Amino acid sequence: TGTAQPHKNAICLHEQDNGINWKHTNWRTGRAVVTRRRELVIQFIITLANYEYIFAYKFDQAAGITVETRATGIVSVVSIDAGKTSEWGNVVNPGTLAQNHQHIFCVRIDPSIDGHKNAVVMEESLPLKQDDETNPRGNAYKVHQTPITESAGFDASPFTNRVFKIQNPNKRNPITGRPVGYKITPPATQLLLADPTSTQARRALFAKHHMWVTKYKDNELYAGGRYTLQSQDEVGGVSDAAKRNDGVHNEDVVLWSVFGLTHNPRIEDWPVMPNEKMMVGLKPVNFFSGNPRLDHGAEAVLPLQRSCPAPDLPCVAPDTLDACRQCPAALFALLTHYVPPAGAGA
Repeated sequence: TGTAQPHKNAICLHEQDNGINWKHTNWRTGRAVVTRRRELVIQFIITLANYEYIFAYKFDQAAGITVETRATGIVSVVSIDAGKTSEWGNVVNPGTLAQNHQHIFCVRIDPSIDGHKNAVVMEESLPLKQDDETNPRGNAYKVHQTPITESAGFDASPFTNRVFKIQNPNKRNPITGRPVGYKITPPATQLLLADPTSTQARRALFAKHHMWVTKYKDNELYAGGRYTLQSQDEVGGVSDAAKRNDGVHNEDVVLWSVFGLTHNPRIEDWPVMPNEKMMVGLKPVNFFSGNPRLDHGAEAVLPLQRSCPAPDLPCVAPDTLDACRQCPAALFALLTHYVPPAGAGA
């Protein structure tokens, strides 16, 4: 038994299982390999009047980083005459109107990809016309890359698979020959709907674009400026940073990912709202020499091997059968069509 102790400005740090990380079944041999997706989660919760916002930074074993935002709490309501409805919201209880509204978030990303001198490339996958020489069957597409050279704002484009790659142009992957980096796919959520001349829009200029790229500047930390709620215009925010037109190629860059929720309340959001989840993620691109999750071995191999699946390859742990689960040679053999010679292995 005990009592709860308050801790101000605290964070929660834990690990969790998030299902399968990777899996493969060799259809030739029937062997299967599967690994779990373990995540380190750093989480905190903010209560702002009627709402709770849950922010979780998730680091997975394949070197991915996900920022997850959940909105929950109690929706804001006003009184409405019994029997009436309104186009500005939804009646969630007799005489109670939950108003339509938006939640707009911005995640500031200050990367250091093998050093502080980084660059950002906007990449899109575009259709390619059928051509007898370059695309005879019409099933090819082209990948177009646009280097971002000056600070600016950009929008998501799911129909062109627009991603933003943060790269170190001074470091090349030894296998691919391409710059090491991480990529961000901006969530294609609805941007701010307020009229551009309104106070709400003028103090939230950051909400005009899904992605901003700026040059690092000390103490430039807040997308809406330091005193958002005490202003009528965004001052010192990301919009002002972009207006400097700083060069951002091979510089110390900062990315600002904007996403949100247009919340037209349901009666199922009353009296306490089930959480609405939004996420933005970063994944390595040409940063490693392979899948980094291979370093952790396989938690399940079926069927269990009673002889080495790769006997003509050097054994890294000859004294224990369980070590096969950690052996790169054995793992490679299980994943591919490799079949050992008859009678080989012990």
